[in-house]
Amino acid sequence: MHTKSPPVQPPFTGPRPKLRKNNAYSRAGYKESNSDAAPFRSTVACLDNSRDAAHVFRHAVAVASGLDIPVKPAHVLQGWAAEFSPSDPIGWQIKMREAQDYLSRIVKPENRSFVLQDQLLLNGVAGEEISRWTGENADNLIAMTTRCGLENGHSANDLALGRTAQMVLDRTDASLLLIPPDGKKEKEDIVYRRLIVPLDGSWRAESVLPFAMRIARKHGAELLLAHVIPKPEIVAAGLDDAEANDFVMKLNQFNEKNARAYLDRLQSRLTSGGIVVRSVLEKEGDVRERLLGLADSHAADLIVMSARGKGTIHNMSCGNVARHIAGHTKCPLLLIRQQKARPTDHSTLPRQRYGPRLLWESAH
Repeated sequence: MHTKSPPVQPPFTGPRPKLRKNNAYSRAGYKESNSDAAPFRSTVACLDNSRDAAHVFRHAVAVASGLDIPVKPAHVLQGWAAEFSPSDPIGWQIKMREAQDYLSRIVKPENRSFVLQDQLLLNGVAGEEISRWTGENADNLIAMTTRCGLENGHSANDLALGRTAQMVLDRTDASLLLIPPDGKKEKEDIVYRRLIVPLDGSWRAESVLPFAMRIARKHGAELLLAHVIPKPEIVAAGLDDAEANDFVMKLNQFNEKNARAYLDRLQSRLTSGGIVVRSVLEKEGDVRERLLGLADSHAADLIVMSARGKGTIHNMSCGNVARHIAGHTKCPLLLIRQQKARPTDHSTLPRQRYGPRLLWESAH
């Protein structure tokens, strides 16, 4: 098979699904859309050379099966600098074949009809190349480990995001499936039993519910709606300010009453979809740490959340809560980002913007 290394990769050739209609919201809570259209073209499983690659791929398959979208395996060759083409064509073909065989060994055990047989091979620095490809190919869900094999054991915080995952999170607007490394060598299919969905009352937070419901329905999983009441901040005249203390107590009671009513409304609406739905309410404390604690104490298999909630900084693609959970979660995180981006029309862009990149897609 002859290989090609075009300066700009061709657009995705698969059929483009219809976009999901906007979900309906009201004061009573979320109402699921009747549309069955998938919002993603595919799940692109970015696989490195570590022993966790198969683990990442199985989670990509588990989520993709719930969303009814194909899985596309991807690998980044980092043997040459991104600015130069390989000087040895034979050596390049050998590297390409080795990468193809590596992906085939991971994909073959799955043998699923929704696993695409074509492979995505990139060349360069992993974080940069994944970010570049993602920016040029919108509407794909990117699945990857939170830390690649080279980054394991070299971080000051074992749960922090590695350089590659951090770069993709910061440089793209794509939705991400982030899977922490797992030393286990299980080969069984991934089956989710409990999904946790953090909610803050915003429409952005609720927008992930269709994704969570479809995955939960596919796996027969329980859906856990989680809300943390943040600690109110007021200016008190002193430590023994009775008026301030009384105000805080009444404010907490008000917030708790409305939060429970909010979760109850959502739970009653979602339960009608044939899914077991529960809700949990946490009082005060750091919202980020409380959500991580809930995922741990309730043995969640997957966190499904929006990248942004009630935050008022509109030019951020990822809020502080989502960013913290992405870097510290012990279970996989499906991070959904709202976007209106569409695939770039490469014919309208100057060629020099991309540089002499190396990319190859195969079907075999």
